[in-house]
Amino acid sequence: MCNKPYILSLVLKRTVFPLVAVVASLCLGGCGATPNFENAVTGQTGADGASSLSIDVPPGGAENADLLIAVLGIQANPNTSGPDGWTAAPGLAGFNGATCQSDGQGTACQLAVYYRIADGSETSASFSWGSMRRAAGAVLRFSNVDINAPIGATRVQRGSSARPTGPMVETTRDGSSVLRVVVSELDEARTFLSGPLALTDPPPTLRLNMVSFPDASTDPVNGCGPPLSACAATERAVGLAVSDTRHASAGASGPVRWELVGSDQWVTASIEIRRPPD
Repeated sequence: MCNKPYILSLVLKRTVFPLVAVVASLCLGGCGATPNFENAVTGQTGADGASSLSIDVPPGGAENADLLIAVLGIQANPNTSGPDGWTAAPGLAGFNGATCQSDGQGTACQLAVYYRIADGSETSASFSWGSMRRAAGAVLRFSNVDINAPIGATRVQRGSSARPTGPMVETTRDGSSVLRVVVSELDEARTFLSGPLALTDPPPTLRLNMVSFPDASTDPVNGCGPPLSACAATERAVGLAVSDTRHASAGASGPVRWELVGSDQWVTASIEIRRPPD
């Protein structure tokens, strides 16, 4: 039994939007070489949208070799370019990869995920897509990973409902973590938004939860509304949330679920993060 102390990690913010994307996470420190969440930095395009998004890389310790994972949720299905020198997670490169179902306005949303092993030179991760879109993104840092093959099994799932479901994956190594990511469109769910978040009841352990822009009660300078349901820009915004689950033994990870305030299109991914080999 591990009797090491708990270490408190906080999600950092690139811009000021208190509590919306700031999630305190309790990680078990020093309990063996399993992937450990260190911290994260988030970014948003804002209500006006943008053609690119640059997200600061969260700081690490004195030693590098941590896994950095850059996540982007974006409206529609643009020709997204990921950060230079980073590798796309299988099936999650951007255009025509992990996408939401179509609605009356075409493909509803897209999820892109890129990763790299930190060497200390990274300062930011930049995504671009060429046209004005509303997006939300983050860079997460994990320590105690397999630096030669940090990403294992990966699966994507999409649907249209008020209960986005992250798919089961067959993990390939004992002690892996599974990153759980969801992106949802909000044009249909917009009517039901009463606060700053669209996604609720997340699976453990929650690392971040946000929308393309905050509501004005949370951030009077950069926000819209309040509530977000009163903001016209919400119709073309996305919700983004990330959790990770730990799995002592290799095998089926089991699905996970979130709640969406109203039925809408969504896409999810489950991505195995592998610990160092024995």
